This record gives sequence, C-alpha cells and structure tokens, in this order.
Amino acid sequence: MLKKILLLIPFLIPVKEYALEMPSVFSDNMILQRDVPVPIWGNGRPGETITVEFQGQKLVTTVRPDTNWRVVLAPMKANAKGESLTVTGENKLTFQNVLVGDIWLCAGQSNMQFALFAVREGKEAAASADRRIRLLHVPRSWSRKPEYNIEAVWNEATPQTLWYFSGFAYFLGRRLFQETGVPQGLVNISWGGARIESMMDRTVLPLVPIRDEVRKDLEKQFHDLDVRSDRELRADKQRLPGVLFSKMIRPLSPMAVRGVVWYQGEDNHTDGRNYAEKLQVLSATFRRSFSNPRLPFYLIQLPPYRYSHRDPQLLPRFWKAQFSWAVRDVNATVIVSTDCGDFNDIHPRHKRVLAERLADTILFREYGKGSSAALSPRFWKAVWKKEEIIVSFHNGNGLRSRDGKPISYLAIAGADRNFVNADGRIREDTLVLPVKKGMVPKWIRLGWDQCGNHNLVNASGVPAEPFEEEIQKTF
Repeated sequence: MLKKILLLIPFLIPVKEYALEMPSVFSDNMILQRDVPVPIWGNGRPGETITVEFQGQKLVTTVRPDTNWRVVLAPMKANAKGESLTVTGENKLTFQNVLVGDIWLCAGQSNMQFALFAVREGKEAAASADRRIRLLHVPRSWSRKPEYNIEAVWNEATPQTLWYFSGFAYFLGRRLFQETGVPQGLVNISWGGARIESMMDRTVLPLVPIRDEVRKDLEKQFHDLDVRSDRELRADKQRLPGVLFSKMIRPLSPMAVRGVVWYQGEDNHTDGRNYAEKLQVLSATFRRSFSNPRLPFYLIQLPPYRYSHRDPQLLPRFWKAQFSWAVRDVNATVIVSTDCGDFNDIHPRHKRVLAERLADTILFREYGKGSSAALSPRFWKAVWKKEEIIVSFHNGNGLRSRDGKPISYLAIAGADRNFVNADGRIREDTLVLPVKKGMVPKWIRLGWDQCGNHNLVNASGVPAEPFEEEIQKTF
C-alpha cells in the first residue's frame, strides 16, 4: 500500500515545467515607453541565463538567487509598427505587436472609472477607435501586502475593448495621438469611491515632509488596518489605506511611464488643506514606484457640485489644497474644471471637453505643441489703488468674459470677511474692480462656491483658477 501511495505522489504535486516567468503586463499588444531606459523583468530559476531581444537590442542576464531578474533596454524612438519582443531562458516567451510610445497611468475614483459607453460622445468615439492606442485595464481588487502580478493584459483600442474602459482616459489618449502621431498607452487604475489613502505606499510616509497631524492620522489608518481581520474591515475596501497600491499599482512597478493623471477627491472633499499633504504622499508613492523623482503629475480639479447646503465653501477649500500642492511641485499641474461639472450629478457625463483640456496642457508642457494659452490663468496679486482694485494673473493670455457678461462669482470683503458681490471689468489682461467710497477692501474671491462656474477665461476659453486671496494696499 505504501508503495502505491508513493507512486501517486508525483502526480498529486504539480511540477513547474519551465523556470522563466513574466508578469502579465508583458503581453501581446503591449506598448513600451519611448525616449527613456525601459526595464524588462521577471522570474526564473536561480542561475538561469535570460536573453531579451527587441528592435536590434540583445541583453543577457542571470537570474539572481531570489529568482528575480531584470534588464534595461536603451531608450527607443516612438514606433507605431508592431514588433516582437522575445525573452529566452530555459523556455522562450514571444510577445507580438509591441509598440513604442507614451504610457499614462490614469488613476482615481468613479469619474476616472466611468466607462466610455456611458459618457457623452462615447459610443461615437469607440466606433472610430485607433489600434495604435493601447489599453491596460487593471482589475479592481485589494490586498493588505504588496503583490507583484495582476491578471491584466494589454489590448488594442477597438469598439469592443473600449466599451467598459475609462471614457476620460480614452478621450485623453485619442487627442494626444491625433496631435502627435505617437502611440499612446493608457493604464486604467480606478475604482469608484476610492480614497486617496488607498493608493498610498506606507513606506514613503517617513520620507515626505508633512505636518505631524496628517502623518499621525495616516499612521493610525494603517495601524487600524493591521490589527483588524478581513472580517472586521469595512465592506468598501477601496476606502482602506494602501490596499489599492498593493494590488493595483505595485504590480506595475518598475514599468517606464510618461506621467500620471489623477482624477480623485470626491471621497476626500472634506479634507480641506490636509489633502495637499496627502497629495505629497501620493505623488511620492508613484514617483518612487516608477523610479522617476520628476514624474509629471496631472491633477483634475474636482468639478463644481452641490456637496453641502450648509457650507458652500467646503469644496472651494478643497480646491485650494489641490492648487496649493501643484504650486509647490514643479512637476505638477492642475486642470481647471469649473465649467465641466453638473451641480446635481457628481458624475458629469461630458468628459471629452475636460479630457481634451488636459491633453492640450500635456501637449504644451510635454510635447512643446500649442501655447501657454492651454494653461489656466492663475491669481498673482490683488492691489488696491485708491478707487480700484487691480488683480493680476499668471498666464493671463487674453483675459475675457466667456459670455460677454460681467464677471460672475466675484466678491470682495473687508477685514470682517463679510463678502459682497463686486463688478469687474477686463483691462490689459488684468481684472479691475471699483471700490465704493468708505469701503476698506481686504479680501477678494472668484468662483469661491461649490457651484462656482464663473465666466473669467483666457482667449482659448480656459477658465481661471478660482481663488480667495488677500488684497494689498499701495497708498
């Protein structure tokens, strides 16, 4: 009997036939990042020789004792013609139809997740899909500990593969491809209701200079996760700290990418200024994970929406955190969305205009195409000179009223912060407000309301950033 059992054992224990393995993000139809060194990595049998070949490059390495291996391809130019990438060890893997272009990590919550078929003009966009745009949809899942693979593969953009893909991300990629001819790779890392904390790497917390109040709050969130069992955790796991980083971001590292697009905040809109410091942790997470301390970060301002009937300035305070973070980070940009919201729907369906505004900004900053009129006018200073207040802007670029009417959502206040509506007119790319006799103005606001779709725009129709700032006196 014992002999019979022993004879059965080899058939009961699966035996791995080959040693060489690679993460699923290496697949047919994938895209590699152009113009930078490109890591290629995987696992194998310790001591196994691995050879990687692509576009005339041939790299050889040996699997380390921990079973990992990695090589780095030299920078390559954009290439819209599919080629083969081969990796050979004890077995051989061949990936077909591989392009070289730009890869964008498109992360966030429901407004990033919203599928193309459900947004305005989405069905028409899907019908005219271009296969030189490549899609990687990261499945919505969570993990307590960092993982190193995901069940996701690259696909060509087709009407079928686009149907449930992020509408916002695709409109972005389509515009970039149309304007540059460079193949675009879009990585969808989104989950409705996700908090910013869910995509943070806890190991970067000690490395980021943030206030103790914020650090202690984040450390407490991670500690609470550690001491609770899965059964004790909330059902909506996308709101837990670090769990989406571990499962949806970490497996992509160390992929070479062009930049990050972040469309999130609905679930954090009550954070106020603390959100700016959480953005520091988030951007450090992505930059460390993808080995680029200057990785461009494009953040979408939360569109206007009626969050609170009691405090209409709750959302503007969140906006201020978004803008203040970007001002301090030279590799970050906020895309203004004041004209792209729906006061009664937290999920505005017209994604194309906002996505193309982002694309125009990227085209200017990353590709050198277009002009600075793609950037939103940003408050510089407000000066009180006797009978008028003169407001100057960075990137004024032909300030005007979008509808020809007086500037809306414009108000001034004294030291008591009792704001009253103000009239403003455009003069030589500045905003000029008359001051009533006897008034001592101290504060000025533009669009400082959760429904603040003001009409101050530049020559290209890009709205100015909403603001609340102090007025300087010069006499």
